[in-house]
Amino acid sequence: MKTPENKQYVLFGGTFVLANKLQVVADKMVQGLSTKQWFLLRNLSELPTNPPPTITTLAKETDTSRQNVSKMLEVLHRQGYVALQDSSEDHRSQSVILTELGRQILRQMEQEAAPFFTKLFTGINEEECVAAADVVLKLIGNLYKMQEDMT
Repeated sequence: MKTPENKQYVLFGGTFVLANKLQVVADKMVQGLSTKQWFLLRNLSELPTNPPPTITTLAKETDTSRQNVSKMLEVLHRQGYVALQDSSEDHRSQSVILTELGRQILRQMEQEAAPFFTKLFTGINEEECVAAADVVLKLIGNLYKMQEDMT
């Protein structure tokens, strides 16, 4: 990739390259779940469980369409990583529950991903990591504001 002089272009275009490469490399290096499945389960594991989150809640939390989340959950359900049940609060919705097998695969992924993260962050010190994380969070916040302004 030819690096543009304008650092805003680097951040903008680099985000696409980073996302694509991250998914390709991580999916090959870490076995068990795809990066998107891992991201979904990871977010599910951090949500309150009483009441269990609905598919719609999980879609909002991961900023993914409800349709994509539903498709991923179908696969994860068949693998035994999540349970789907009618929501006690809204019978038109389904609640998503992380199973014990789902918790086990998340722990396994965390162990298997450790060498991947070590390699991924090689040459990036804590100060750079904090600064980059701050920039990414600000960009995401700006995009949320832009999206709100469009509605």
